[in-house]
Amino acid sequence: MNGSFRIYNRTEEIMTFLRKTSHAMFALAAATAVFFSGQADAKTIKVGTGISEQHYQYKALSKFKEYVEDKTKGDIKVEIFPNAMLGSDLEVLEAIKLGTVHMNVPTPSVLGNFVKEFRLPDLPYIFPNDKVSAEVARGPWARKLLDMLDPVGIHGLAVGNFGVRHLTNRVRPITSLEDLKGLKIRTMQNPVILDVFRALGTNPTPMGFGEVFSALQTGTIDGQENPYATILLSRFYEVQKHLSNSQHMHSWDVLVIGKHFYDSLSKEEQNIVSEGARIFAEYEHEASAKSEKESLDKLIATGITYTEISAENRAKMRAAALPVIEKHGKAISEKLYDELIAEIAKVSK
Repeated sequence: MNGSFRIYNRTEEIMTFLRKTSHAMFALAAATAVFFSGQADAKTIKVGTGISEQHYQYKALSKFKEYVEDKTKGDIKVEIFPNAMLGSDLEVLEAIKLGTVHMNVPTPSVLGNFVKEFRLPDLPYIFPNDKVSAEVARGPWARKLLDMLDPVGIHGLAVGNFGVRHLTNRVRPITSLEDLKGLKIRTMQNPVILDVFRALGTNPTPMGFGEVFSALQTGTIDGQENPYATILLSRFYEVQKHLSNSQHMHSWDVLVIGKHFYDSLSKEEQNIVSEGARIFAEYEHEASAKSEKESLDKLIATGITYTEISAENRAKMRAAALPVIEKHGKAISEKLYDELIAEIAKVSK
């Protein structure tokens, strides 16, 4: 009996040891799998964007991809997901902070949800022309703004040019401030832009970009505002009668990467990614200027009625919006707003 008991006890000890060993080996295997999975993911940059493959932003991202993959000899792969396949810009930015996506190209207004100062370059009428906008985007003021993203888990790489925004509508041609009165215009979901469009006399309606076409089609809204290339590629001319060169905004887009992911790269890899971002931005600045004329010509060819707004009438629109622009600019950050105005004045000379 005692011998049987000792054998039973010994058997139990062996079984316990095997169970513990098995658990330890399983845990080690799982940890190893996670480690190597993390290592594999760290070498793949997933980029989410809302635009289509036909847009010059996608082509600029392709330039980034080519450069990074070539310079790292394939050690870093870049996967681009267009057409909001990974969600809206805001959703992708949240995913970037979690590490499930790595890069995004949001407008400054979207980044304003994380760092309010990013609403400053998206103030309507803040830039006098596209050339000044591009120079400020390359300069120290923009770099200072990009550096403000690091504390929220996002690293700003470079500022590109999304294009000049113009108005379309289904009601009447726009040639003056008076023509804007009462029009229901879709705008970005940004309180500053909403206030500016109210000051212009419109009835602004904030709405996600994906809803705009159907809202125009059903008459829920009268019009919208976007760069010519976006109006063309989104086929808004099918549901809009009138197009005007309002030039009310010179829009940036910002190439960003998850800070944790960026910090995990070697210094050499960081330099390659940063240089790739510069190439992305420069391509966009050149392509947006070229696209402005080409896209307008194609839009006119579709049959949409194009109406010129004179420089004098655009100045009147800006004057109507200026008190609201200054009020919001100083409320966001009086110091940075004043620095931006000074930078614009310097570049304009």
